[in-house]
Amino acid sequence: MQQEDTYLAALAKRSQLFDGIGTDNLSALFSCLGARRVRLAKGELLLRTGEKADRFGIVLAGSLAVSTYDSDGKRTLIKLIRAPEVVAAAQALSGADAISVDVEANEDSVVLLLKAARIVTPCENACAFHARLVRNIMRTLAVKTLELNRKIEILSHRSTQDRLMAYLRSVAQQKESVEFDIPFDRQQLADYLCVERSALSAEISRLSKLGLIVSRKNHFTLHRTV
Repeated sequence: MQQEDTYLAALAKRSQLFDGIGTDNLSALFSCLGARRVRLAKGELLLRTGEKADRFGIVLAGSLAVSTYDSDGKRTLIKLIRAPEVVAAAQALSGADAISVDVEANEDSVVLLLKAARIVTPCENACAFHARLVRNIMRTLAVKTLELNRKIEILSHRSTQDRLMAYLRSVAQQKESVEFDIPFDRQQLADYLCVERSALSAEISRLSKLGLIVSRKNHFTLHRTV
């Protein structure tokens, strides 16, 4: 058990959720929060729409895809969650009855699952590091709210071109560079932008021929005039 705690502590310390919490306290914190490590193969579901919203995860290795599906089975990719980010925390901590998204492994991944009730309920041991964890969660959720607002702004554009360019400009601004990699493959980008893959590919090809962008798989370069 001690070896397991040491392993988890080494991975978890990369997460901002544990910022300011000493490594020596993590073992006690894991016990307090009912932490459980889960290994997922690519494509395996961690959380399914309709399941009880009583836990959330921290990606320790790999990445997870958060998606919704309409009645026809068409997928909307909300976000890719990479180590050491948090997944499903907003829903689990909001008091929602059920999870409204599917969370599946985008690749072989390791996730630390935490029980939401153990966070919102005052710790019996009055742990100082428990209070610090709550503050860190609030900061993390604030960042995710800003990310969601950015996506809403992107999807407010009607055309495939405008959505694509708004997204690419947003990434360029975050990276502070006109040349960058995006975290999506072509299908994932289409799902994220809520457009057809064929229309997206045609738009990328058209903009490339116009000399407005340079694209090679998930690597893009924007001309400064764009």
